[in-house]
Amino acid sequence: PLALLLLSQFVLFVGVGAVIPTIPLYGKAIGLSSAANGVVVSAPAVALLLGANAGGKFADVARKPAMIGGMALIALSDLGTAFAPDLTALVAARLGLGAGRCVSEAGERGMLCDLAGRIPAMRGRALAAQQAAVALGIAIGAPLGGRVVEQYGPRASFLCVTAAALAALVIYAFLPETTTTTTAAASGRAAPFKDGTAEVEAEMIAPAEAVAVRTGGNDTDSSSSSAAAAADWSDLLSDRRWRALALCQCGASFGFAAKIASVPVLAASVLPGGA
Repeated sequence: PLALLLLSQFVLFVGVGAVIPTIPLYGKAIGLSSAANGVVVSAPAVALLLGANAGGKFADVARKPAMIGGMALIALSDLGTAFAPDLTALVAARLGLGAGRCVSEAGERGMLCDLAGRIPAMRGRALAAQQAAVALGIAIGAPLGGRVVEQYGPRASFLCVTAAALAALVIYAFLPETTTTTTAAASGRAAPFKDGTAEVEAEMIAPAEAVAVRTGGNDTDSSSSSAAAAADWSDLLSDRRWRALALCQCGASFGFAAKIASVPVLAASVLPGGA
């Protein structure tokens, strides 16, 4: 299952890599101002922010349906981007992309954690393998996307990512559902650690456990389920480590978005031939 998940991520991010150098150029090609271009680039992030909590709760119930449904919406949104006639349709399509991502990515990351948690000693390597698959996909997809844009225009790159999303969706269909094993993996995850890691993990999930206590449930499994359902961002962010992690992720995402919006336009203006 882990190999299939990594394969799906690689295929998907070949397509994502194809559109990374395209989005600002696409906006420029259809006459958008720099400000409007920024709106288009940021639209998926806005939808992701608004829907992430709900997407995460859905993915906690069932990983696979979240992944498949979210990826179907991503494919439809990228297809809509390719054929958007104006700014309104383009922003709507990009908002749809963010909505699909908030569900699909929650399922993907949840499944990755489930699979990696089966062998706690290799958890870091499993997560690193996913990052390597993503990086390789982007590294291959970006120059391919540049070539596609040169030959067929900016819209064609969005057809490429649509095809990649559909291919990832097909691979997802062959993955097993992992939520049935999550509870057992979570209940035993502290056991292998002898160096204080278990205590740190216990402290970091303490807010969720506090919610379970407030529900008043007596059954262990019932309390765990209630805690998982009731815990939300306010509980997580009550821990300073979660706040620090969220702040770091915001900073990294801010820089990444700024580069996506500006680097392709800058390259097109200074490189020979505008390529």
